Amino acid sequence: MSRVAIQALIITTAALLQTAVFPHLAIAGFRPDLLLLVTAAFGLREGAPSGLRVGFAAGLVADLLVNQTAVGLQALVFLAVGYTVGVARPYLAPESLSAPLVVAFVSGLVGTSGYGLLSRLLGDAAFTGQRVVQAAIFVALYNTLLAPIVVNAIGQFGERFPAERSAAI
Repeated sequence: MSRVAIQALIITTAALLQTAVFPHLAIAGFRPDLLLLVTAAFGLREGAPSGLRVGFAAGLVADLLVNQTAVGLQALVFLAVGYTVGVARPYLAPESLSAPLVVAFVSGLVGTSGYGLLSRLLGDAAFTGQRVVQAAIFVALYNTLLAPIVVNAIGQFGERFPAERSAAI
């Protein structure tokens, strides 16, 4: 099975969990953003190009699952998060215990608040400043709790299906 097919399967599984299971685990109306966490995990484990590709695909899936948003808004936010985490990767210790937790927390804060602010700029009155801050904090905390599981799974994926390297001529 190709690497892209496995990435698509991971994104699909995350989307199913996010829409079918996590609404039942909501606290104060907020739930984790597993697609955002998967994006950050790919950026952390494999770098900016992978974070960018997975972020765009995961964001597009998230956009299509939520019919009240502008299509492409989450794709834009997720690809920015995936790319930024990938660019910051050399300055982090991806094998450390704290780096995935910090990345999950910060990406949850930035991704959720970025989406909320962009939605507000596009005229969605449901995204008040207080609501965006609450959502960002809850999503960041929830994603931090799930980070060890998701980052470990993405790491196992990377070991089992390594990125193809171009042969030196």
